[in-house]
Amino acid sequence: MNVQDYISSGIVESYVLGLATAEERSEFERMCSQHPEVLNARTDFELSLEQQAMQNAVTPPPELKQRILQAVLKDDGSVKASDQQAPVIKTNWLRYAVAASLILLAGSLFWNMSQYSRNKKLQASYNELTRDYDSNAVRLAEIEDQVAMLTLNPSTKLAALKGLAPAPASHATVVWDTLSKDVYLIINNLPQPATGHQYQLWALFNGQPIDVGMIDNEVFTGEKKLMIQMKNVTGAQAFAITLEKKGGSPTPQGAMYVMGNL
Repeated sequence: MNVQDYISSGIVESYVLGLATAEERSEFERMCSQHPEVLNARTDFELSLEQQAMQNAVTPPPELKQRILQAVLKDDGSVKASDQQAPVIKTNWLRYAVAASLILLAGSLFWNMSQYSRNKKLQASYNELTRDYDSNAVRLAEIEDQVAMLTLNPSTKLAALKGLAPAPASHATVVWDTLSKDVYLIINNLPQPATGHQYQLWALFNGQPIDVGMIDNEVFTGEKKLMIQMKNVTGAQAFAITLEKKGGSPTPQGAMYVMGNL
């Protein structure tokens, strides 16, 4: 197996999401040290997950905002980064990325507030801090459930969908629970569909395409979701995404953008 086939096998996604066996992890780390393209593929996937986690940043608890304000309003007017107590989530990488995004957000706003004096500028900065926190609220419980499904369920399989001719840089990941038959889609990188068109996910089994559902265009223009639950599927050997006319098709008609084997 050459390096590109190794990358396309889904090992990158399995390693990053904590689904690889100890033997697979050891082999993957060896490949990363010997082949820069494997290390780059790992970094790209980690960054894509981190970017989605940043887009779904969780609102910190009110007491964190209160601690930041108290630090800024100390008698000497100074601000010390060490006063900040950021929450730590000690679970797998994906949940850590969600927590890290909160720390980065709070740290950036904390630093900006330290540049203002205790006058009207400070009040304006605090108002901005509050708005930023409030605008980044998401359902943390939903993300925790998704992470648990990825890391604790031995029946979970991954398919890394690689870009094809219409958009070679495209990339998506399908998570399939072989027991419950649940299918989840992670859109790592897909171009925004043209007006009047919509992406459709297919499972491929014994050479036949099976409709696994349409991807709502709001995923590309509105609130982004870390994972999208699709239709259940009883059997699959591979997955693919095509661009169809809005509403979809019983069989694939449009261009295929990504495809990957289980």
